[in-house]
Amino acid sequence: MDNEDIKIFAPEAAEPPHAGDLDTLAAQTEALRESGNLDAAKRLGRELAALSAQSPELSAISESFGYMLTPAREQQLHVLMVFSGQHALREQLPQLLSEAAVTAMNNFLINRSKPFWDTISDGSAFTQYLLAAPIHGQAQAEPVGGVFAQRCGQEDNPDLRSLGATVFATASELVKARWEEAGA
Repeated sequence: MDNEDIKIFAPEAAEPPHAGDLDTLAAQTEALRESGNLDAAKRLGRELAALSAQSPELSAISESFGYMLTPAREQQLHVLMVFSGQHALREQLPQLLSEAAVTAMNNFLINRSKPFWDTISDGSAFTQYLLAAPIHGQAQAEPVGGVFAQRCGQEDNPDLRSLGATVFATASELVKARWEEAGA
């Protein structure tokens, strides 16, 4: 084997993005803005953020399981909702719209609930959820529920596993329903 067989990185081979690609992206963004889909995606992101940040709706979901959460576990529930909302947006909306919605969601959390944002922005929980999240098209939320139970310190607790799976599935259903309502 000689040196020509091994190439890790050749700086001269790296090409900058083509101007045509940027023009296409700009045209797509403008079309989404004109259709109202961009604003609809951002509204959906903000709605999910409001639901994620200390909302009573999530507590009601846990109570429907007959399960009262400790403050630490309630925090984990809200983190799961942020992840679930972002995952659902990325799975169900076209890329430009999903990224706009996720950005709106993050900005809402940073601007309106900074202490909450600071507790979730380390990313370790998101990484664990991402590794457990179903691959596009699969409807299995159980692995995410398992991570939720583990994050709560009781990985073998079936109620916590079920609660986590329900929150994950609920976020997906909510995004689908709201996106259909928006007519996008």
